[in-house]
Amino acid sequence: MDVQITDLIVPIFLSGVAVFFLSFVMWMVMPHHRSDWGALPDEDGTMSQLGDIKQGQYMFPHCKDSAQMKDPEWLKKSEDGPSGLVIIRARGPMNMGKYMGISFLFNVIVSAIVAYVATIALQKGDEGMDVLRLTGTVAFLAYSGALAWNAIWFHHSWGSTAKSMFDGLIYGVGTGVIFMLMWPAA
Repeated sequence: MDVQITDLIVPIFLSGVAVFFLSFVMWMVMPHHRSDWGALPDEDGTMSQLGDIKQGQYMFPHCKDSAQMKDPEWLKKSEDGPSGLVIIRARGPMNMGKYMGISFLFNVIVSAIVAYVATIALQKGDEGMDVLRLTGTVAFLAYSGALAWNAIWFHHSWGSTAKSMFDGLIYGVGTGVIFMLMWPAA
C-alpha cells in the first residue's frame, strides 16, 4: 500500500523537534564545536578598521571576474596576501529567537523532504530498518551533504566541517529513528 505524505505529518513535526533539540545539545552541551572559531589577533583594531561596513560576505583581494585574475596588480595582491573571506553580520547581539525559529522551520522542511522521498521508495508496513536506512540517509545528506563544498571552496576548516557533518549524522539517525518508530503499518 502506498504511503501518503499526510500519513507522515506527525513524524515530520516530531523529527523537526528532535533535530532542534539534538542541535542544541551538539552546539551548547557537547565540547566539540568550541574550537571552531578563533579570535582575531587584534580584535579591537580590526573592528575599528572595519568601521561601518554593512552586513554581507566579502572576499579579499576581491576579483570581479576571471579576467581580473590575470591582472598583475591583482596577482601581486593575491601572492603577497593575506587573502580571505569575511562574513559581517548586523550590529548588535544576535536575535537568537529569530535564528532558532528559522532553524526549526528548516528542520521541518528537511523532514518533509525526507517524508516525500520515503513515500516514493517505501510502502506501509515496510521493515523498520529499511525505513531507518532510507530516511536516516536522506536526512544525513540534507544536513551534511553540501558542507564539504564550504571547506573545498571557501576554506572552512576541514576539522570544523567534519564535526558539523558528524552532527548531521546524529540528526539523520534521530530523524530515521522517529520515522522508523512511527512508520504506518500495512
